[in-house]
Amino acid sequence: MDATVLKLNINNLEETYEFNKVAKQASGAVLYRQGKAVLLATVAIDERPVEEDFLPMTVQYIEKSYAAAKIPGGFIKRETKPGDFETLTSRIIDRSLRPLFPKGFRYPVVITVTVLSSDSEVDMQVAALHAASAALFVSDTPISQAVTAVRLAKIDGEIVVNPTLSQQNESTLDLFVAGSGDDILMIEMRTMAQEIIDDVVAPTMAEIPLILEHHECNELDEEALLEAIGIAQKAISKATEMYGNEFAPASREPLVLELFDEKVDSELYDYIAANYQEAVEEAVQSMAKSERSTALKKVRASIMEAKAAEGVALEKELVGNVLEAYKRTIVRGLILDKGIRADGRALDEVRPRDTGE
Repeated sequence: MDATVLKLNINNLEETYEFNKVAKQASGAVLYRQGKAVLLATVAIDERPVEEDFLPMTVQYIEKSYAAAKIPGGFIKRETKPGDFETLTSRIIDRSLRPLFPKGFRYPVVITVTVLSSDSEVDMQVAALHAASAALFVSDTPISQAVTAVRLAKIDGEIVVNPTLSQQNESTLDLFVAGSGDDILMIEMRTMAQEIIDDVVAPTMAEIPLILEHHECNELDEEALLEAIGIAQKAISKATEMYGNEFAPASREPLVLELFDEKVDSELYDYIAANYQEAVEEAVQSMAKSERSTALKKVRASIMEAKAAEGVALEKELVGNVLEAYKRTIVRGLILDKGIRADGRALDEVRPRDTGE
């Protein structure tokens, strides 16, 4: 296929996508540009499935010193391990793209986003997610949805969609929303402290006036937050529709891959519901995640022993899948009907905190 160059302008972003130009042996690739920033996003898929019932997807966001026109010097002349920003950006990409894969998809996928050139005004998390989404969309994986990221700022009381980094420094809000179509996939909000000047006391003997101030966080009431998310949702819906239409001609023919059905036995499900409801409820209300896992394993073992006594041999995977499906029903019921979360806390209850003093 010939190289395809798309120049798109939406949600205050001027982006350029170049397909079929580099990394042609990858399952999907894009050279993404925004301002002076250049990112290479690639997708690789292994057509051999794993045995475990999960999606083995790895996401890497990589920044190197050369992207900022720097070469490591001094005693350490090599690049170090990924920094916090790289790790957090990788997680944002993972959480936003993982829900797109169909149930039963067990094929290893590696998504790599490499920063080739940086720009001090470009939001690299938005850029990285857009690049990864485009590479996944045009790849030979069975994904035909685009994902859009929107960062919202509040400057002088007005909501700004996708501000530059210099604008973000003046903002009292940092809300990151990712979604596809009308669906919101993830929300992340950063706490930002503000210095509020209460009063300036005129100097008496000293030459420097006394400034009385306090710090506040960027708290939002529920209505303001819903309004901000609504703005983000409209921007996401508009952008994903455009991305889908523009990326489609550059998409590869998807691979024919077998999807593995989740083993759920309705008869076994009814048996667990009739005989182990209290045990499952008690297990999911354990405070620690490890305690919940251990308690559910004991319930699973108890079910298998009871059925074995009846002369019925069950696979551990089957019992685990049915128990997991029933656990989701129990958790949902506890939240909606009793106002209790999975660890036994109320909906407005915070975990106990102890400083050890």
